[in-house]
Amino acid sequence: MCIRDSFQLAKQMYVRYGEVVAWMSPEIIAAGAERVESFIATEPRLAVHAVMLRDSLRNAAHTLDASGERILSAARLPLSGAQTIYTQMSASDIPWPSLLIDSSEVRIDNQGYGLHRRNPDRAVRRQVFESFFGTWKQYESVIGQTLASQVQGQVFAARMRNFASAREAALFVDKLPVSIYDRLIEQAHAGLPVLHRYFRLRARMLGVDVLAYHDIYPDLVSLPEPGYTLEQSKVITRRALAPFGPEYLAVLDRGFASEWMHAFPQEGKRSGAYVFGSAYDVHPYVLLNHQDGFDSLSTFAHEWGHAVHSVLSNQGQPWETAGYATFVAEMASTINSILLLQHLQANADSEQQRLYFLAQELETYRATFFRQAMFAEFEAAIHAAAEAGEALTGERFSTIYLELLRRYHGSDEGVMDIDPGYALEWAYIPHFYRNFYVFQYATSVTASTAFASRLTGPDAAQAREDVIGMLRKGSSEYPHDMFVAAGVDLSEPAPYQAVFARMNAIMDEMDRLVAAGSPRSLSSRG
Repeated sequence: MCIRDSFQLAKQMYVRYGEVVAWMSPEIIAAGAERVESFIATEPRLAVHAVMLRDSLRNAAHTLDASGERILSAARLPLSGAQTIYTQMSASDIPWPSLLIDSSEVRIDNQGYGLHRRNPDRAVRRQVFESFFGTWKQYESVIGQTLASQVQGQVFAARMRNFASAREAALFVDKLPVSIYDRLIEQAHAGLPVLHRYFRLRARMLGVDVLAYHDIYPDLVSLPEPGYTLEQSKVITRRALAPFGPEYLAVLDRGFASEWMHAFPQEGKRSGAYVFGSAYDVHPYVLLNHQDGFDSLSTFAHEWGHAVHSVLSNQGQPWETAGYATFVAEMASTINSILLLQHLQANADSEQQRLYFLAQELETYRATFFRQAMFAEFEAAIHAAAEAGEALTGERFSTIYLELLRRYHGSDEGVMDIDPGYALEWAYIPHFYRNFYVFQYATSVTASTAFASRLTGPDAAQAREDVIGMLRKGSSEYPHDMFVAAGVDLSEPAPYQAVFARMNAIMDEMDRLVAAGSPRSLSSRG
């Protein structure tokens, strides 16, 4: 039996399990809050289930009777079909083209595009973009129908559960106020002049008059590859994460000394990096593909953030509440990336190297805040269109996405030239099949910026207590409540404005370094 068949069978078993237990929430709700609370008060064994019981009561207005819940549980398999089809098409069924790059023939599939869009030669980058998105254009209609099916499925489920929108339904799961989503998009718009300043700086450093969309990815500073071995990654990451304090570092040391990590690529191993932290009685498992470059070092620090979070949560919670929301999980990893970059900046061997690491942090904000906010706005727009009864097609998706590309990248202001052919980028983004997921990258880097500033500031001791305490809470509290208690309210403008202030401070420093002569190290092939 192939892996694809096994995965499908596993999904069927999971859906069947959901059908079997679908009666539970209606039964809890039928008992009523007063009776449930009396059960919790008088039966000590229910203490570990109190969060689940109270959350079931919170969902009362959106829970059907046992029969209705069973039907919606059974519908999960066909409703997940769009994601399955998309994944198969993207990974194996689309005939991706090849290009001759640096005397080698390379396949411009998702992986090839991700690698070669960073090529220092502008003509090569343009070829890569045109080839990649030109291929997606051939499938605009069918991929459009695939994404439309995904959206309509979420709209259907939300309506059946009496939510005003699919977005409200998605955020309600973790008791996240919709105002956070709205605030993110509002503040992303407010911060566009800062993003555009970055693009103008990038254009100057690359030596181009007007930036194009294919000019976003190449490094701004050419340095000899530092060559971070696995052991060096351990040492540097530990030093960078010292602001977390001894409790955090003790977990990190234990993980480094134990067999928690499969670090290197090998035949048959999945690409990328991943942490499986759900083995409650064992330890998290860290999967990497370490290849001794800066990206590997950055990924190393990021993924160990997830691993330490899992350990702290398992230590602080019983199994029933040891799991944690994505809204918190992405902060726990992103903060490591920021602390790593700031550590590398502070300990750079030269001004050129410092400039390199400053540019990397600036790019983190572009990719993790502004890009994800743009994705979030696109996702909100296409769901709103479906809920208004409008037709969803690949062409419509491209129209909506192109408008957002132009707004975020300053097309009307002359900041960046956006080729309309790149509007097919929406088809490349698998996260649109994960139902209002991407906005959490943007909120996480926002919260991480605030926490990193505190961890290295005058109230570092209190910040450590706040952050470590939050990572130990698992799902015993709702994520927004955890953030507010720790001092970061993402429904307010202040945390987002701190991101823009940090970006401006980075660019002030980069301007100084460039003026002082660091451009000698820049690539001349932009």
